[in-house]
Amino acid sequence: MTRSSDRKLSLPVIRFLRSNENGAALIIGLMFLAILALVGTTAVLLTSTDLQIGGNYKTTAQSLSAAQAGIEEARGRLISTAANYVGDTATTPNPSWSVYIMSSGSFSPSSDDPDYNSAYTNNTAASLQSDTPYLVKIRHKREYDAEQAGHTVGAPHYYDNDGNTSTNSEASPGSIVYYGYGDPTNTVKLCQFTGTGGESTPVEIITGYGKVSGSLKILEVEVRRPVPPPIKAAIYGKDVTKISGAAANIYGQDSCGVKPDLPPVYVYNSNPPPSGPSNIDETAPATYNGATPYLQEGTDDIDISGYVANMKDSATEIITSDQNSGGYGSSTNYVTCYCNSTTFSPPGLDMRNLTGYGILLVEGDLTLSGGFIWYGLVLCTGTLTLNGGGAGVNIYGAALGNQTIDINGGLDIRYDSCHIANAVKGQALKIISWSDTLD
Repeated sequence: MTRSSDRKLSLPVIRFLRSNENGAALIIGLMFLAILALVGTTAVLLTSTDLQIGGNYKTTAQSLSAAQAGIEEARGRLISTAANYVGDTATTPNPSWSVYIMSSGSFSPSSDDPDYNSAYTNNTAASLQSDTPYLVKIRHKREYDAEQAGHTVGAPHYYDNDGNTSTNSEASPGSIVYYGYGDPTNTVKLCQFTGTGGESTPVEIITGYGKVSGSLKILEVEVRRPVPPPIKAAIYGKDVTKISGAAANIYGQDSCGVKPDLPPVYVYNSNPPPSGPSNIDETAPATYNGATPYLQEGTDDIDISGYVANMKDSATEIITSDQNSGGYGSSTNYVTCYCNSTTFSPPGLDMRNLTGYGILLVEGDLTLSGGFIWYGLVLCTGTLTLNGGGAGVNIYGAALGNQTIDINGGLDIRYDSCHIANAVKGQALKIISWSDTLD
């Protein structure tokens, strides 16, 4: 007899069991639904994260743009000819002067400026931009600021000429740092300095705070106002200066009576008389007056090419051909004109029969002829030729030539510090350094 445990399933039973798949489709469907739900959840999470990252980037970019806009407004309003000027108006700059420009009533200097200092004047001015959220602070640079940037006696960032080289603190930040002619070892070199010196203005620190949807971006820049080249005389020349102008008047006396009188003509000579040969070739003397009634030679080497290169970015007029009529600027609107006369064929710019106000920058040779009148500065990196026939050449300010100066015919050249100052006032402030901070 065969035992029941030894029985084998018959073929029909096996077929029945293998064909019994009731419920499998439901299980597979549920598995697909779970996978789709997982994919959908992941997509939602990734999308939300991307949106959040994109939103954060957008608000950060907007706050950065707002801070930049604030700094640009401050730079524009620190130009002394600006209608909404916000700079320090004291005759002697106040070390604790500061001003805030606010674009919205939602800002408060004492709460929104993490470096607010009640010891400063903290003046306020409304922004010219009503729809951009920023707060801007302007103050004079002090010695402590330079020390925070790494200034030491052994590694100076400025020429320390105030008689005190000790380290300063935030509570006692030291002297104002100026930009101008403050190095007594080189009186024609521009530098940052403390103490007394030649023509100069304070270095300004502008801090812009941009705030959008809780994102705060802070930018800080150091800027300097333009400083004219050192004016040594009504006419400054290098190498050889030729004078054949018996009908010329060249006056170093300040026409507006603000600055000390200067020599009528100063010629750079690395080895002037009596030890070396003269760079002055005078065949028909002009009429002179000023601090000295004669021409002066000396070793003050003014970097005229450097000044032209530095100032041409502020040019409001680009001259591309010889000029025989018209004018530039006005008595209430001094402009900056630039010409690269080395590209002309033949090289050199000729100007006559026109009136201009401001700064004339010429890279290359320049010839001024009859009927030329200019109020301000003329700077030429090449040969400067003054041909005063006809109505003559008239400059009320100063003229500087980098190479030979050739003076002929009737001229009226008069040093005028007021026209020079007005010509420089409209120049844009230059950025010395900048930094930013994360929000």
